Amino acid sequence: MDEPVESQNEQINPVENTVKQSDDSSVETAQLPEEEPKREFLFRYRGWVLGVLSLIMLVFEPADLEIVMFLVFVNVFILAFFLRVKARRVIGDHTRGDIQDADELVTWGAYARLRHPLYVSNAAFGISLIILHLGLSLRVIPFIVVLVAFEVYLGKLDDRFLEKKFGDEWKIWAQQTPAFFPREFHRSGPMRSAKEAFLADHFTWLWMIMILLLIVVRKIAFMLWT
Repeated sequence: MDEPVESQNEQINPVENTVKQSDDSSVETAQLPEEEPKREFLFRYRGWVLGVLSLIMLVFEPADLEIVMFLVFVNVFILAFFLRVKARRVIGDHTRGDIQDADELVTWGAYARLRHPLYVSNAAFGISLIILHLGLSLRVIPFIVVLVAFEVYLGKLDDRFLEKKFGDEWKIWAQQTPAFFPREFHRSGPMRSAKEAFLADHFTWLWMIMILLLIVVRKIAFMLWT
């Protein structure tokens, strides 16, 4: 009598069965060669790429500090901050490293709403800083286009890596979860506190403070010299 019950459960829960099958596939993909050189290089030096883009932006003449521009900066910055902390509450510390890795496929919390919340957060942070420095003008367009294209490309490289490692489990999650535009959905799972998530990203906050100080100093110097 036990065997018919098992087969009936398999028919009722096809998604669960697919995920179970993916456990076997993940064992096979674990023996795949190392990441592609392009993905490994971009992941290792992603912070440097954004740093160089920031320095190039600072070379340009700063815009006057207007109230509308400042409000846009503050709101986008707060949204990026909120999203990053939400993502860091459910993902491991390996995201700060130089080697791309994933012990498990995180599909809850912020990752139940979109696949790349950290990249979306990075893009939002960058856009807010670009607007703060250059204002609401056509000059911001090339910087925003390059920044968004870079983050989207990193997200696609991550998708390829995760698909190779987790197989069908990733495919099911990717079919249900958009890459960059969040959906209204929540799935519970292990989660650290907001304070722990904030402290885990201290290098990001230090970098952000440094860029903000450079932008402020650049604006003050420009006003004094003119």
